[in-house]
Amino acid sequence: MALHTGKIPSGSAEIYYELYINDKPETLVLLHGNAESGKSFAKHIPILSEHFDLLVIDSRGHGQSTVGDGELSLNKMAVDLENVLDTLKLGKVNILGFSDGANIAMLFAPENNDKINKLILAGGNLDFSGFNLSTKVLVAIGYFLSWINLKIDKNNKIQNAYYYLMFKEPHIKTSQINKIQAKTLVTAGDKDMIRPAHTRLIANSIKNGLLKMYHGDHFYIYREPEEFCKIVIDFLKE
Repeated sequence: MALHTGKIPSGSAEIYYELYINDKPETLVLLHGNAESGKSFAKHIPILSEHFDLLVIDSRGHGQSTVGDGELSLNKMAVDLENVLDTLKLGKVNILGFSDGANIAMLFAPENNDKINKLILAGGNLDFSGFNLSTKVLVAIGYFLSWINLKIDKNNKIQNAYYYLMFKEPHIKTSQINKIQAKTLVTAGDKDMIRPAHTRLIANSIKNGLLKMYHGDHFYIYREPEEFCKIVIDFLKE
């Protein structure tokens, strides 16, 4: 298996990627969650690369990707994804987005149906209302504490930006994701920080959406990588 790495300019930022080529007929793009990086998929890559070529991206302001000018936002990250795919010229791809990665995919997909075969949204949310009550409280406290720390130490800017993404974003309407044409698996844990009703809303709002709830919390995909990869492979290979 060949590994190619690099950084692709996107606006004022540079987006780091890893491309695992194993001469498979389809490519799967992996989008990580908030305050993570592509390294979060370290246990998934060996399993998934047996079935797909893989494109692993560090979102703007995460891992080895730079922040660029202005505020960090999921909309900018969706544009970054488009720029990376256009630059690498991979044709139609499958996309797996986890948490904020799922939110990036939901922002990207409606305007880029021609670039997607299938889509997997794991633990995503349309807006702040998607969180359960305890998560809302923790995110709000974390955001305001990080905001106070930012006033004291300007070096805490990136930490504040991560909390901002959870507290203030995304702003995705059901009418937007209704434009997604790709067959889409919407999945989350039955003990997830995302309310089950919210996950069902996402699945029901996508024309070709399928719902699968698994037994576990938000980070089930990391706790049980083999089981989660089986869900992914079964859906993409069916």
